[in-house]
Amino acid sequence: MPEETDKNKTSFELHGLHEEEVNRILSQMKHGSEEQQAASLAATLGLPYIDLNIFPIDPETLQAIPKDDAVKYELVPIQRAGKNIGLAVSNISNPELKKYFEKLEKEEGYKLKIFISSKTSFQKTLERYKYVALADNLEDLRLTLSGADLVEFEKNLKDVIDLKKRITEIPTTEVINIVMAGAVKMEASDIHFEPQQDGIRLRYRLDGILQNITDLPSQVYHYILSRVKILSGMKINIRDIAQDGHFSVEIEGNEIDVRVSILPGNFGENIVMRLLNQRSVALKFEDLGLRGLAYDKLREEIKKPNGMVLNTGPTGSGKTTTLYAIVNTINSPEVKIITVEDPVEYKIKGISQTQVSKSRGYTFANALRAIVRQDPDVILVGEIRDDETAQIAVHASLTGHLVLSTLHTNSAIETTPRLTDMGIKPSLIPSAVNAIIGQRLVRKLCPFCKEKYVPARETVESVKKILSVISPKAKLSVPKDIDFFFRAKGCPKCHGLGYKGRIGIFEILTLDDDISKKIIEMAPESEILSLALEAGMVTMLQDGILKSLGGITSLEEVQRVTGEGKFLEELYEKIITQLLLRSVLIRKDIARKIDETKNDFTSFQKLLKSAKPEEIFSLIIAAGLKLGAGDIHIEPEESSVKVRFRIDGILQDAAQIPMTEYPHVMGDIKILSGFKATDVESGVKDSRFSINLDKDVFPEISKREIDVRVSIILGGYGETVVMRLLGQDEQETVIEKLGIRKQNLDRLLEKIKKPNGILLNTGPTGSGKTTTLYSLLSLLNKPGAKIITVEDPIEYRLKGILQTQVNEKKGYTFPKALRALLRQNPDIMMIGEIRDEETAQIAVQAALTGHLVLSTLHTNNAASSIQRLINMSVNPTDIASSVNAFMAQRLVRVLCQDCKKKIEPSPEVKSHIEKVLGAISEKTGIEVPKKVEYIFEAQGCPECNSIGYKGRTAVSEVMDMTKEMENLVTHGPTTSDVEALAEKQGMLTMAQDGILKVVEGITTIEEVERVTEE
Repeated sequence: MPEETDKNKTSFELHGLHEEEVNRILSQMKHGSEEQQAASLAATLGLPYIDLNIFPIDPETLQAIPKDDAVKYELVPIQRAGKNIGLAVSNISNPELKKYFEKLEKEEGYKLKIFISSKTSFQKTLERYKYVALADNLEDLRLTLSGADLVEFEKNLKDVIDLKKRITEIPTTEVINIVMAGAVKMEASDIHFEPQQDGIRLRYRLDGILQNITDLPSQVYHYILSRVKILSGMKINIRDIAQDGHFSVEIEGNEIDVRVSILPGNFGENIVMRLLNQRSVALKFEDLGLRGLAYDKLREEIKKPNGMVLNTGPTGSGKTTTLYAIVNTINSPEVKIITVEDPVEYKIKGISQTQVSKSRGYTFANALRAIVRQDPDVILVGEIRDDETAQIAVHASLTGHLVLSTLHTNSAIETTPRLTDMGIKPSLIPSAVNAIIGQRLVRKLCPFCKEKYVPARETVESVKKILSVISPKAKLSVPKDIDFFFRAKGCPKCHGLGYKGRIGIFEILTLDDDISKKIIEMAPESEILSLALEAGMVTMLQDGILKSLGGITSLEEVQRVTGEGKFLEELYEKIITQLLLRSVLIRKDIARKIDETKNDFTSFQKLLKSAKPEEIFSLIIAAGLKLGAGDIHIEPEESSVKVRFRIDGILQDAAQIPMTEYPHVMGDIKILSGFKATDVESGVKDSRFSINLDKDVFPEISKREIDVRVSIILGGYGETVVMRLLGQDEQETVIEKLGIRKQNLDRLLEKIKKPNGILLNTGPTGSGKTTTLYSLLSLLNKPGAKIITVEDPIEYRLKGILQTQVNEKKGYTFPKALRALLRQNPDIMMIGEIRDEETAQIAVQAALTGHLVLSTLHTNNAASSIQRLINMSVNPTDIASSVNAFMAQRLVRVLCQDCKKKIEPSPEVKSHIEKVLGAISEKTGIEVPKKVEYIFEAQGCPECNSIGYKGRTAVSEVMDMTKEMENLVTHGPTTSDVEALAEKQGMLTMAQDGILKVVEGITTIEEVERVTEE
């Protein structure tokens, strides 16, 4: 909450920010979606953002703030617990806000929590504010229609709309007929008559939600109440106790059974009529909404001759409908099915349906005992309510009967502990239970009016994280790209509600051997859930999100029925607010100034000298991008600050800025990195931010958002900054663009086709190892493969891959992360680096147990990797069995093709080249040049910024684990023995690859000697 400040301060300053910083972010916001803009503003202000499109708000919460105040101050209440209230504000610059906040806190005693929302989502929420009767909304809709649409609309709903006007003129029987016919045509499940102080409220339950239809005059209600009591077989003169009854009615040829409950209240007797439409029970198993492995597994389990299928969830979650759909699927003349229900809601042909009766002592337990003696094949028990019913149901399932029933738990995973609480031995549960269904019903978006909207980027990323743990075994297509969400709007087809019909969201738990073992051991629910997810179970939340992304429902609905409040809290308060602020936009005017320097460092120095202080940081970043720098160094010295760019692996002085501008530049970097601008600490601080390129800025850079890894360390003259620019070009992770020689590349591509084993890439820091592994992952990243990485840090972001980062300070080390990831049952794992014995041994075991593992190792060449693993206590036999191939690589600079100069090599150089080329084995398949007449040297021109080189390429070697090599490795060979055998079998060494590139005019002899020490 804003603290008390001077009256002259703006709303932005209430949150402790400078307006110029806010303006900097606001200038970037215009390039994002409206939700992205709101999220960016929230991050700027240090407040949580909320997407009201997906956050359900109940009517009672809205009543905490009067509608007039909501409109005036542009805010709505979204959460309320006692005197704690959450407010979503759409215009934080409203000058009246501060006084209103003070009023709420001081006069009304509220503790406020402020959220930022977009204006559009605020307006949509405001529409819910006034509890308008649906009939009035329908009247407004009618005025917008014409032609056939108007005819159809009036045919269905005119009587309901006009009921309030005509109710005193028409007979009571006709009133009830109109109310019931309207309910049937709107597909309501319940009708509520609720006496209020000033009238009678008529409500329909539509798709699980109560909707206010209209308000009726009190003077006619006495006649309606008496008529309903007579129809239901109740006593008219009893008004002070509850009564139940039922009657049947035929509407448009469809028989409707009506269950009636009357309950006395403050202003009269309340009537609830449940409409049991026989068409509802005709739902097919295929139409429930089950998909993928969930559909296949449940279909398989209900065909078994015995066992239990339990459906869990709260009242109104569709459990009975699902069980009826199962009964319809297995119902045949050869199968005897008996049900015991409370009450029998729907009649099904071909089965025996019985009903419990508390007054006669005919309980579920007694009924179940009697049913078993009737020799049924299938028993449907409406609900397992007590220990006795649970015991009999389990016994029936173990003695040759298929038992279908329901249980009140929140999820499928919670069912086995519930059965244990009811006295069922854990050892019996795996034998008795075939499948456990967890389900909820969500409203389906109206197909005629649903609309798309673009959410905040981090909202999308958070949803992706929830979906990323879905196993490929689930047989579901998980989208890699999420460009938009869907939300409800409202039209005549859906009666202005935005939703029409309902569908289930499910989780299906089946008990394999591993899960059964955990149940018998009474393991925690989290362990059972982990195993279930690995086996392919999809949670209700995940199923709901997938259905919302497909436009079937909305995320708001999914949250409403699953109650995943924790998910939303993490989504808004942690992830979004931490990440959104941390990006810098390179505008067109900044890019134009950099283009005018023509990659000349002298011109760049002049530009920085004349630039405004607030532009310097953006100019440095833009110049680094333009020149293709991999790193930007900002290093304070005694009297100035040096700016250096690492271009093609070599650090070069780019410019100097005066010490007076250094605090401003450091402040920009720290704010982007999530640090306080004024904090100066010893030690190293690491973080990340991103660079966004404005439209048409540097079109040669294919990626428009570039990750930046930041490291800040305190030195003698101040804080030194190193910023690594990650993945500037989409082609950086295209394996064919890395310069790996075809013969080596073919070997690599062959090795990654294997379903398991290790591929290790070796070399020093900065040799391109990780880029190569990412490029291989890009090839392996297909819908049927589950890929997980554990890195330190994450350098490239790949869509469709679950990427995790180690955190040594919090104890989340490579070994700990690896053990956790293996429980996710991935097909492919990438380990950023094998640093210690434990990581090495886990990686080898993962490869031996069916996983394909990619990783890096710090050694000089491929052959020395074997001894390095042995030194890490990995058994030589395991190395031979688990490793597919070792690779080693270095990066050399590529000669500028515009200015490279042909020269005749000296006798010594020529002799060295011929010696290296002469050692290349014929088995490599490479045509070696017989004579070397000339090579090239670097010169320098404007195109390469007078450096002589432009870009980098790989020199590499790939060592296969052949049968002969396996035999050698098991005996603990020396590195020279391994290298000799590898070359004999046709391995091309890095030095040989490098010399070939010298002869081919790609690089220079000096570059190859620099990186290979040859």
